[in-house]
Amino acid sequence: MLALAVLPLLAPLLTTSMSTILTLNQMGIAVILAVSYNLLLGKAGLLSLGHAAYFGFGGFFAVHVINYFSNGDSWIVAPLIPFFGGLMGLVGAFVLGSFTTRRGGLIFAMLSFAMAELVIASSTVFGRFYGGSIDRTTLPTFAGFDFQADTEVFFIVWAWVILAIGLAAWFNASPLGRMAEAAGQNSERAECLGYDQKKLKHFTFCVSGFLAGIAGGLFALTFEFVTVEIISLQQSWLILQMVFIGGTGVFWGPPLGAILLTAVFSGLSGTTENWNLYAGILFISIVLFAPNGLSGLTNRIFIRLRNENEEGVGTAYLLSALSLSTVAVGLVGILEMISFLNNPLATKAAINLFGISVNPVTLWPWITFSFLLVCGGFGFRTSRDKLAQ
Repeated sequence: MLALAVLPLLAPLLTTSMSTILTLNQMGIAVILAVSYNLLLGKAGLLSLGHAAYFGFGGFFAVHVINYFSNGDSWIVAPLIPFFGGLMGLVGAFVLGSFTTRRGGLIFAMLSFAMAELVIASSTVFGRFYGGSIDRTTLPTFAGFDFQADTEVFFIVWAWVILAIGLAAWFNASPLGRMAEAAGQNSERAECLGYDQKKLKHFTFCVSGFLAGIAGGLFALTFEFVTVEIISLQQSWLILQMVFIGGTGVFWGPPLGAILLTAVFSGLSGTTENWNLYAGILFISIVLFAPNGLSGLTNRIFIRLRNENEEGVGTAYLLSALSLSTVAVGLVGILEMISFLNNPLATKAAINLFGISVNPVTLWPWITFSFLLVCGGFGFRTSRDKLAQ
């Protein structure tokens, strides 16, 4: 929490790049989305396949609130817009969750998927509600700021990040949050204690929808336009990736996953056309080799390193890290060369990989990257066998 409080004060002083500030704003929005989804999956045990719908509700309503209160005397200022987005996300979660949360497991997942499809399909009927463009500078100024610059919006985003994380932490530590977690782990025992597990899950769903709506309001403020793409199934899949990569077992896991995935997208989208492929490979690797996410893997490593009875664990983990890095270099090199050769618009005879000019037409680059891939895979398998003993 302290790091998040200091970040908004230091980041604008450390960089003047508007693209970096915009990336940090995206990270803040992604953190709130990951925290909201973790309340469903990590607490109530509800695997939602359409969580982006409540993100979209917040964004759509924020656009209309801004347009309605623009160019007039009003107490509605830019820092309050995410709250209205949260209210719309809360309303949507209350209505849709009133019957979807009555079932759990696979049935809830399918119902959430169906609700997402229904919301997307209804955009053809309620087209005017589903987004639009805005001008955030037409809102009344706040403390002398008109929020024309992204740096000023940065402070709004991360102030709401701190509030959202604080709300989620308070809910997790509250008796209600603990009972919601109990209902997610064993609904029958919660019922035996005299609690209605359906109401507990519905309430948790509403809190999650409220936080997702806040993220939608921040999205509208940051980009000044919202389209129906914000509620796409791809967006829901992205939220799911954030939480799984970070890990649901630790409170800080999903925020870290959101920051990591946003950094990967921002860093790779401008350098390679295969960034979606690499994100998918990262997700599959996490699910296969670290099912508890990066946070769970980190906790496990620290616990084993502190165990004095296990010798050679640190060396094995170091070998694993080096082997994975070698595999990544080899795999990326091969995929980038294949993509280059299949690109009919390529005009250069060579590509720049890891700071080195590589000609994919020659044989040696293929031999080198294949050698790195095979050696890295062998080293990782050896280190895994040593850790499993």
